[in-house]
Amino acid sequence: MPSFRYSAYDPTGKLKRGEIASLSRAAAIDVLRRRGEFPIDIDAASDTLQLRWWEREVFASQSFRPAELALFTRELATLVAADIPLEDALRLVSLQPALGSKMRNLSQTVLARVREGQALSDALADRAAGFPEYYWRLVQAGEASGALGPVLDDLAQFLERSTDTRGQVLSALLYPAILIVAACAALAVIMNVLLPTIVPLFKDAGATPPVVIQVLADVHDFVARYWYIFLASCAGLCLAALLAFRNERVRLTLDQLVLRLPLIGRLTTYRETARFSGTLGTLIRNGVPLLDAVRISGAVLQNRVFAASVQTAEMETKEGVPLSRPLARSGLFPELAVRLISVGEQTGQLDAMLTRVATIHEHVLQRLIARTMSLLTPMLTLVTGALVGGLIISVMGAILSVNDLAFQ
Repeated sequence: MPSFRYSAYDPTGKLKRGEIASLSRAAAIDVLRRRGEFPIDIDAASDTLQLRWWEREVFASQSFRPAELALFTRELATLVAADIPLEDALRLVSLQPALGSKMRNLSQTVLARVREGQALSDALADRAAGFPEYYWRLVQAGEASGALGPVLDDLAQFLERSTDTRGQVLSALLYPAILIVAACAALAVIMNVLLPTIVPLFKDAGATPPVVIQVLADVHDFVARYWYIFLASCAGLCLAALLAFRNERVRLTLDQLVLRLPLIGRLTTYRETARFSGTLGTLIRNGVPLLDAVRISGAVLQNRVFAASVQTAEMETKEGVPLSRPLARSGLFPELAVRLISVGEQTGQLDAMLTRVATIHEHVLQRLIARTMSLLTPMLTLVTGALVGGLIISVMGAILSVNDLAFQ
């Protein structure tokens, strides 16, 4: 979101300078006036100049995890629904030990700004807070309609569903990750413990080690002799890959490639469809204008190809074209999703249909993940066992051949 540097007189007549995040210069002036301040100078601030290149390209990230955001929202929604004043609710949330230290500090910062007279949405919209735009937009809609409690509850449910889906994916990947780590550990033991003991025996006997043993020994010797080159190369490759992922063109190319992959492409399509539909439905249901809701929903998508198609849909929707038409022309969204969105537009129940689309594709995504992992886990087990077993058999064969040489 754009950021603006300003100079303004506060209600006591004292000149103060600062920075505020807002969608436009006019909106920033409006926020300052609502605080009781009189702005005399306000200019756009350049985010690029505020961060060094390594901070911007390598270490730029949110200050909290999605699970913490969901927990923060649920706690705040519960307290607000219980008619606890907003300041007291924020103070109680900031004391929750289940939240991380960064999230607790952020809650205290938001509380301080609310006590200064800012609206909750304005405090959340500050660039330093790091809250996503859809989040403070929904809070803003709740404040405008006088239904902050129900909006926070709706937002908490949306975040909890997203967190649950993310958790299921990570849990499904846990066992394959353990298998890969175990295979790497077994390979490290073979190369660092067994090979240094076996290879000298062949040299002493004047014989040539088996091919597999010789290749592993050569790799071990190279890494041991030129370890600094190996580490520098690995670090350089990791840094280059990280910087490449930050490049929009590279990410767009990779995202296009991902969508063409047989299984991963389907998983990505269902995930982005569910995320777009769920976010858009939540925003529309709580009073956010359609064009703003479409733009915000496109911004939460991770795949650049999907995000670009939503941006195109936003432009066409601005010209009066129904949302379902550009989504259908993109060829990215499933046919069922497009048809349900079209029905929602025709019946005036777009928010309900979008929620239905999100629910359907979340369930399909979960089933596809479960089915994929049920096939992938035994395949990885077999492949890992074959590789490690093959190395062990090669080592044992080499040991037996050394014994044969000793009796010759």
